[in-house]
Amino acid sequence: MAPADAFDAMALDDLEEAAGELHRRISAALRRIGEAQAEQPDGEQRTPRWRVASLAAALELACASLAAVAAGGGTPDVRHDRHPALVSALMYAAPSIPALLTRVDQDRRLLASFSRSLDSRLGEPHVTPWGHISLRRLLSEVAIAEPARCAQALERRLAILEAEAEARARAEAAHQG
Repeated sequence: MAPADAFDAMALDDLEEAAGELHRRISAALRRIGEAQAEQPDGEQRTPRWRVASLAAALELACASLAAVAAGGGTPDVRHDRHPALVSALMYAAPSIPALLTRVDQDRRLLASFSRSLDSRLGEPHVTPWGHISLRRLLSEVAIAEPARCAQALERRLAILEAEAEARARAEAAHQG
């Protein structure tokens, strides 16, 4: 988890706007990477599709945690959002890039809705899959920090793919010329 920082003090409107911008970056990068390359692992042996599906799983787990608090029940206490079986199931459930991005956007909106309904309680600490933290801290981690890491990883991968394509184009031009 990222250290506590300014995100924890952001107004919900600002946090939602920042989260939306991160999701736009993720969406643009994944679309440019494309379906074929979305299945190619990076240096960490993670595919772009896996990274986005893992983000969807984190958003859904955070939503379940906030829903449990809103209902007065116990929150999940295990972080299962990166378990290979769950991430694979999400990738299967959303088999195309547009379907996966739609799911992430829906999950982001659901998280925002739960956050708004719990606005006055966001400072309360709870046992969550992310530890014993405030709901606001959970929100900033899942709405900002995790999407930022995902966007950065996708943008790094996209830069590598574009550099490789440029190198191939230069080699081909040199070979033809």
